[in-house]
Amino acid sequence: MNNCILLRYGEIGLKSKRTRPAFEKLYIKSIKDALTRNYIENFEIKNLGGRFVVYCKAVDEAIQVLKRVAGIQSVSSAKKIDFSSKKYLIKKIKAVANSLVKKKTFGVKVKRVGTHNFDSMALARDVGEVLYKASKGVDLNNPEINVNLEVRNKECFFYTSTIKGVGGLPAGSSEKVLCLFSGGIDSPVAAFQMIKRGCRVDFLFLNIMGKKLLNDVTRVYNFLITNYAFGYIPKLYVVDGKEIIKSLKKDVPDTLRQIAYKIVLYKIGELIAKKYDYASLVSGESLAQKSSQTLKSLLFIENQVSIHMLRPLLSFDKLDITKIAKKLGTLSSSEKIKEYCNLSEGPVTTAPRESDIKKIPSFKNEISKTIKKISITKGVLEIKETPTLKLPKTQTIVTVDLRSEIIQKKIPLNTNLKVPYNEVFDQFNEFKKGKNYLLICSFGVRSEDIASELRTRGIKATGISSQDFVKNFSKKK
Repeated sequence: MNNCILLRYGEIGLKSKRTRPAFEKLYIKSIKDALTRNYIENFEIKNLGGRFVVYCKAVDEAIQVLKRVAGIQSVSSAKKIDFSSKKYLIKKIKAVANSLVKKKTFGVKVKRVGTHNFDSMALARDVGEVLYKASKGVDLNNPEINVNLEVRNKECFFYTSTIKGVGGLPAGSSEKVLCLFSGGIDSPVAAFQMIKRGCRVDFLFLNIMGKKLLNDVTRVYNFLITNYAFGYIPKLYVVDGKEIIKSLKKDVPDTLRQIAYKIVLYKIGELIAKKYDYASLVSGESLAQKSSQTLKSLLFIENQVSIHMLRPLLSFDKLDITKIAKKLGTLSSSEKIKEYCNLSEGPVTTAPRESDIKKIPSFKNEISKTIKKISITKGVLEIKETPTLKLPKTQTIVTVDLRSEIIQKKIPLNTNLKVPYNEVFDQFNEFKKGKNYLLICSFGVRSEDIASELRTRGIKATGISSQDFVKNFSKKK
């Protein structure tokens, strides 16, 4: 049984010896925050120099968390072996690996740090010899089992697989930024890209509709910060933009409304950024994806503010952005958020001229009034009002808890099945047509992602949050 996790960082290793310790402290802070928030208890972190090792009992659950932490390049579930001699080490490796390579091809790779009376090639050869008899043979190019050994002084870490992490830099290694957040497909991906670069990302949402839209956006925000923003506590600024939109529709020509809306959003973001000391605004804009995102439109809009703009998705195709959103787990929930910011009814300006700014009021008073009523939430925003869930009466409903095993034990729900999210992909064939599945996760984002996939297979499924489940269904079960 594996008893630890090997963590590898990427870019931090390129830093100088003088600056690297500061980055490693941020790295450790993010790791501790991620594990603690996900109820991983009694863990220990050790810095081996170029590698970190996390010791804990819940290795599998911890890996699912750590692979989402910015700064971690890859993770491996490992078995630590203490040894005093090469002979003893080979004996222990055989005891661990012999059953794994039985009737399978295998290959041995060794990495070594420290002073030993053997070299890496010799150890790999000798380990291969003792495992060969039980195996189907050696295959160094495409083995069924990879026997990986990292030898560091008198410790050896044995592992068979490596899981790719987020990469990038840990939170706090770059400046604090404010993301213009709509909850749609693009802005969560843009926020994630900046989190990867070590920015502490906070969020600004201009609510131009009401509670339903706020709840939908909040679900995506809660999911994103809970699963990817570690090492700090993000903030969400919510601005009521309904009155501004009324004025905008009244006072701005139809062809310029999309441009005007973006200018207003930028100006609100700039005021908040200056007040709360943000280095830059972040947007999910992609070049030429929309009329307000042509190069001339972007330049025109940005010229109306003085703050720096970051557009991490500028050169991304929509397909690329969608793939990342799918991988993050935000896609299905983001697709449900309608584009209420589409304010024009006819043709729109894609190449605004300098003189067009005279046709757009400053909305200074409206923006000033709106800013005074801003709502600021630190961390997860509670969804206070949830709609009553409409469930089918004629079919059998199968409730499935997709949360991690640790959270299932900490906060139990009365469901028919308990299948952690990271295992559900291997069990799609267990979901049957003719039944109606109610999938539950913490915020309703991952559950809707799985429900969406099941629906494409002709299986009826709905994804909801644990809060919605408790309110609407748990008492009825």
